[in-house]
Amino acid sequence: MQHAPVSGAGFGAIIVLFGLLAFAGHGNEFLKQVVLAPGSSAELGIAPDCRADELDEENLTVLECQLLVSNVQMQLASSPHWFRIVQLLLSGVGMVAALGSLLVGFAFVHNRLPMIKSGIACFGLLLALDLIGLIGAASTGPLLRAQYLWPLFLWLNIHLCLLLANWHYVRGDSLEQNN
Repeated sequence: MQHAPVSGAGFGAIIVLFGLLAFAGHGNEFLKQVVLAPGSSAELGIAPDCRADELDEENLTVLECQLLVSNVQMQLASSPHWFRIVQLLLSGVGMVAALGSLLVGFAFVHNRLPMIKSGIACFGLLLALDLIGLIGAASTGPLLRAQYLWPLFLWLNIHLCLLLANWHYVRGDSLEQNN
């Protein structure tokens, strides 16, 4: 059975898109964990300062401001002591791996086989990070599970598909060189 050839440039563009999204997601998580530090005013129960001029500037109501503070309090109250450190490590390594996936995507666009082969390690690392994050999120309470599990499960499937497609592409390219 003859299959249509896979366009390396098209696959590379998809990898670059997912790489950018993964980098942004890991970056946001890293920043969130840096900002939501234990001992912050939200955790100490200090009333939110919802000034009228800031509410107008952000187009928020007082209730929305209070809900934002409640969301921060929920995050802090339901996070086990180890969760913040794990999330900082996963998101830090995830940003580096996402940058690596961008290089792999560009390698597909320019048909650089040695760099394309490194995509297997890159997507394998991203998949491992997703699995560790999924296990970590599943070990927390129901509020954090509701916030983390679906995005992690989605990324796990995306990275698994990219890993398998990359492996298939490299294997297919190697088979063509041997014939």
